[in-house]
Amino acid sequence: MIEDPVDRILSREDDILPSSGFVLSVMEAVRQEAATPPPIPFPWTRALPGLMALGVALIALVSLIVRQVRVPNAVTPASPIVADASAMLLAAMKSPITLGLGWVALALLLSLPALLFSVRWEGVEGHRHPE
Repeated sequence: MIEDPVDRILSREDDILPSSGFVLSVMEAVRQEAATPPPIPFPWTRALPGLMALGVALIALVSLIVRQVRVPNAVTPASPIVADASAMLLAAMKSPITLGLGWVALALLLSLPALLFSVRWEGVEGHRHPE
């Protein structure tokens, strides 16, 4: 019976020896990794008030823009500079409405909870997974 060359090659048991210095370099890398301090966590408790203030300001700005788009001239500007800025802002806000970018914003807002969940899950479970 003729033996398959692949079977013949796989059936041999040759000793595999690492190259010289391989074990020492691996152990040095393991020691260096073990000696490295863990990364400093981000101070979310300190950043949270600023993020909340930013969110409130963003909500106020969006509500002001929506009110201006729905009821034009609801806010009477005090100076010509404010009037020009208001007209430019109104024109800039009407164009996304005609382009349908509201749906894009809605999709981004709906995907935000999934993103936050995955970031939180990785933050809680991430230190357990070897890299």
